[in-house]
Amino acid sequence: MDERVRGLSSTTLLPAHPDGDFDRFARLGTLVLGVPVALVSMVSRDGQVFPGAVGLPEPWQTLRRTPLTHSLCRYVVTSGEVFTVEDARLDPLTADSLAIPDLGVVAYAGAPLRLPDPLTGVADPDAPVVGVLCAIDGRPRRWSAAQVEVLEDLAAACSAELGLRVLEERNRLLLSLADALVGARTVADVDATVAAVTRSWLGGAWSGLVLADPGHRRLRRAAPSAPPPGTGVEGEFVDLDDEGPVAHVARERRPLLFASAQELREAFPRAATPAEPAFAASAYLPLLVQERLVGVLCLVWDSDRLTLGAEADVWSALARFTAQALDRATLDSERRSRAEVLQRSLLPRLPEATGELQVRGRYVPASREEEVGGDWYDVVVGPGGETTLVLGDVAGHDVVAAATMGQVRGLLRAFTWDRPGSPGELVSRLDSAMAGLGVDGLATLVLARVERRATAAGTRYRLRWTNAGHPPPVLLHPDGRTELLDGASDLLVGLLPRVERHDHVADVPPGATLVLYTDGLIEHRGRSLAGGIARARTTLERHGGSTLDVLLDDLLGELVGTRGEDDCALLAVRFP
Repeated sequence: MDERVRGLSSTTLLPAHPDGDFDRFARLGTLVLGVPVALVSMVSRDGQVFPGAVGLPEPWQTLRRTPLTHSLCRYVVTSGEVFTVEDARLDPLTADSLAIPDLGVVAYAGAPLRLPDPLTGVADPDAPVVGVLCAIDGRPRRWSAAQVEVLEDLAAACSAELGLRVLEERNRLLLSLADALVGARTVADVDATVAAVTRSWLGGAWSGLVLADPGHRRLRRAAPSAPPPGTGVEGEFVDLDDEGPVAHVARERRPLLFASAQELREAFPRAATPAEPAFAASAYLPLLVQERLVGVLCLVWDSDRLTLGAEADVWSALARFTAQALDRATLDSERRSRAEVLQRSLLPRLPEATGELQVRGRYVPASREEEVGGDWYDVVVGPGGETTLVLGDVAGHDVVAAATMGQVRGLLRAFTWDRPGSPGELVSRLDSAMAGLGVDGLATLVLARVERRATAAGTRYRLRWTNAGHPPPVLLHPDGRTELLDGASDLLVGLLPRVERHDHVADVPPGATLVLYTDGLIEHRGRSLAGGIARARTTLERHGGSTLDVLLDDLLGELVGTRGEDDCALLAVRFP
């Protein structure tokens, strides 16, 4: 490949489609310079395209592209300077160009287009050439200094239009990213969001987050998606002393931008980048929050990107948005983890079996706020071997609700263990204690005691329970049908110091399963409570033959998922 061709970009800033704005610049060029043809051209290794074109012969005027064999504009791009020729047929550099017979090019004058600085609006003479504004005549012409100056003035105006176009695209990119990152709650969300937005708006082939791990002087990849070789993050971890671009950016806290794979190789000779186009341009951006490094954002393109250096403001804003979202997601994750540990520490370790009964519990935190709340379950085996089941829900979805739940649960455990009493009597004692001890909170709950009685046919079970404003338990019969234990519900706990509580009784057939649940299982947007209970019963009936663990997992999977709209606690008891 000709060395001058090798130096060209592998892509163009604009495609081979007519663009009204740049057609106007071409038309203006024909008028002020008195030529039949004028072009706004962009050149790559694959050829040249004309977003602006006036006067080309067909089919080129319609196609808006030619191969490099027809391009004199490439000499402007490779030199970075104005290029003129009076008669291309006589100049050794251009005499063999197919632009002469096919496009009718004889005299040619082209001026480079460069993107202006987004702050000053002035083009940097050292910035990469992104296009060419050229004038073409079918006859020999001596280009005067005044004509060249006019051509350069038109090129400057055309460059400003290109800059505005790119700036608008950047603003849309950043607005899109900001909007998308609002909903990113986890590090994985941030990683996926940045990847999707950069692919959509920047045409990136790959992007990835590398997270700071200061305690071990290393960085680690946020997601398992395989990066291209040469990025310096091929493994799970990157040592801060590594000689690759990622570690360098983490140490120096300054971005590295490489418009091509060759530039990266020159800066980091040990970076094993494969042959193009699998890996071309790349950017490595430090993610800083108040001078604290939270990670590095890596962007890779499968083609060159000559405008990379001119887009410093984009990379700065992109890094800032990403750093803030990443820091927020990290803090949220730590808070959720602590909250969930707190919540689970407040839940009891259920006995594997209480006599002949099998018991299982589940807790799924809400997908919002603190992911901790007031839902709980409990199983208390008294001194005499009697089993008491409790499932409740303190109002609220925060640490305060969890703390109140811990107090309520502790009181109820103590009362249940301390002395026998009916379920209604135990909850009445809880009402009085909450009022006397100043436990401020409201709760719904079901407290049920399992009673055994010997018969000639063997041990039979009876359930005695009270309900304080809670969704009714469901009894799954051995034949697969379900029964709603919907005895009259009393007031919530915590409303009044003295409330009349009522007990309800039901005989439990051998092999039946009792399921207690909080409203997080059945209460969802767009679904009534009755509809939620009906769906829960249908699911239980369909999976009734499963083990308790599978039954609860299926129930949660179909009605809640991994994260529900509300906390959800489940307690299931299978009778022998």
